[in-house]
Amino acid sequence: MSVTEIGEKIKAGVVFSRNMAEPKWFKWKERKIDVISTNFIWNTVEGSAMLLHFSVSAEGGYYELSFNQKTLEWRLEKTGEKS
Repeated sequence: MSVTEIGEKIKAGVVFSRNMAEPKWFKWKERKIDVISTNFIWNTVEGSAMLLHFSVSAEGGYYELSFNQKTLEWRLEKTGEKS
């Protein structure tokens, strides 16, 4: 699988329940992408901010999204095509 680094701010539609966030869709390049499934979730620290990372599947590929809990910003970190 080919992985491309993106690192762009995005808008995301998210459901918060039981202290968890679950991305349902995001907008990238004026296109709405519906999330089919969340495959993996992990945390990292960037300076004083905790980031939540989500590996998600959507039509046409895999994506890594991140949510900065300090700035409340969503980012598309990486994308990969399904083979």
